[in-house]
Amino acid sequence: MTDRSATATIKGYFYQFDQTIVRLLEGSKQASVTVEGIEDVDLDDGNDSAYVQCKYYEGTEYNHSVIKEAVIHMLRHFHAAGCPNDQLFKYRLYGHYESGQHKLALPLTDDFLKANFLTYKKDKVEHKVHEELGITGPQLAAFRSLLDIDVNALSYDAQQTKLLGLLQSEIPGCSGIDAEVFYYPSAINVIQGLAIQADEVKRKITKERFLQEVNRKDVVFSAWLQQKFGADYYARLIRRKYFHFGRTKMPKASRFFVIDMAGEYDVNKATEMLVRMAEFFSHKELVRTPPADRFCPYVLLRGLTPVELVELKKSLWDQGVVFNDGYPFHGAEFSPRALAVDPTKEQLWRIKFVPSDDQLAPTIAAASGSVIEVYDFYKAVPLDRAHMPKGKVTHEIKSSNSYLLQEVMQA
Repeated sequence: MTDRSATATIKGYFYQFDQTIVRLLEGSKQASVTVEGIEDVDLDDGNDSAYVQCKYYEGTEYNHSVIKEAVIHMLRHFHAAGCPNDQLFKYRLYGHYESGQHKLALPLTDDFLKANFLTYKKDKVEHKVHEELGITGPQLAAFRSLLDIDVNALSYDAQQTKLLGLLQSEIPGCSGIDAEVFYYPSAINVIQGLAIQADEVKRKITKERFLQEVNRKDVVFSAWLQQKFGADYYARLIRRKYFHFGRTKMPKASRFFVIDMAGEYDVNKATEMLVRMAEFFSHKELVRTPPADRFCPYVLLRGLTPVELVELKKSLWDQGVVFNDGYPFHGAEFSPRALAVDPTKEQLWRIKFVPSDDQLAPTIAAASGSVIEVYDFYKAVPLDRAHMPKGKVTHEIKSSNSYLLQEVMQA
């Protein structure tokens, strides 16, 4: 499969997932869906119940042959059920095409249905499905009344815009940014999780439970989501979740950043990230900044050798970044108390270095009287809780590279 066809296939899957979410959110409180049931989506919602199949061909012209197999499959299902006169579930074909929609004459007639959707050739032999199944005229009319074909469905982007609007209306307090950054990826996660279940019963979800599962901000990105949304989207999510303070300025706090640098140390990239951290997470110094309003971030860089750490500090010093590394004088032992002191006008530190895992807990303890926030950007395994004081919460953030925080600050 070429990259282009693979992308189109994945886009088709997400179009189907989006349609599933739209159908569920548009439904009543009692609505439920089964993903990949009889059709792509089985919507159970009283008079609006339907078996729905989605097709997305943004670069393809519509032809009857594209949906013929789906129509035949639906007729076979109707026949297997005994061709009931009182069937509640409708059969819906929902598709987006580049052109050719004019070929479909609606409303359907029995003759049009027979000629264009129920007749096909295989090995030069003509098959008429309605005759082979023994479908009577009234039975075909009943099936036709249940068949709803829409070949003018929304485009991928238009459907997604509609979905985001529905999320805002269904989730209390959900803003446009929240819908896009938090709840949409979460919604996709829920539907994707249903789709991979072997048991059909486990592929069913009610609207109420769906909203409960979506209304969380601890989104875990799967491989598919990372491919769909990409690193920039993930960085925006992290920034929105942990470092969004509305229109107010960043509140004072002792923010500790634990970053795994193993195998990816580059003095220039690391310097750039720390300079940005010094700007982003420190107070804004003004002429009359009160002493109590000054603060700067702490950083624990894991996986660096002593030589690499010295090289990095020298690079920062050469760029005029004033930092505190907790060593009061040459040859002194590390002092958590000296590191925990707030910046002053005379000693305007912009960043503080915690030298090792073992010194993290003592430094956090020395920073008493301040709000403590710990962010562990880990690659494989989070920081051992033994290095954290009891009762302190650590935000464990899965990171694919050592410079994710740089991407977060730029998001």
